[in-house]
Amino acid sequence: MSTEAVHTANDSWWHRVNKSDLIITVLLLVMFAAAFLTAASWPALAAHFPLGVSGAGVLASAIFVVRVLFFPRKADAPKTNIPDAAKPMADQEYEFFRSLTLKDWANAIGWLGGFFVFLAVFGIYVAMIVFTVAYLRFQADKSWWFTAIYTAALAGTIYITFEVVLKLPLPGGLFGLA
Repeated sequence: MSTEAVHTANDSWWHRVNKSDLIITVLLLVMFAAAFLTAASWPALAAHFPLGVSGAGVLASAIFVVRVLFFPRKADAPKTNIPDAAKPMADQEYEFFRSLTLKDWANAIGWLGGFFVFLAVFGIYVAMIVFTVAYLRFQADKSWWFTAIYTAALAGTIYITFEVVLKLPLPGGLFGLA
């Protein structure tokens, strides 16, 4: 009997590459690169922050693509009697996303899409305040005090950071409310 390891089709390099990580990261890389190229044509003051953020996104995405492609996960380990709580975080995340229903996804996309529609129509400040209050009160079921303090702190931080310190204009929406 030979002592050489038996290789199956499941041991191939491509099988061990996490395809969902690869697809999402390549999409993010493309989006960050497009944002970087767009911001590169802006005036220096307006482009400074977007170039930094999109450049960091390009770099991080590119590094992660290399990791996913050239250092794929190890072949599946044999089953053990390790309790579920001790599973690796990646396995726990995978199981969490597998457990989500269509209603869960529609809810999350509705909140996100609604925010961006509100942002386009009413501007960043109105959208931020309305959606922070609505989400914290009705989705996360937080108290009115927590919601008020959190919303005021968030709005103040965004205002001071962008308007006062960076002197960058924020989206005002169709009504120019920023």
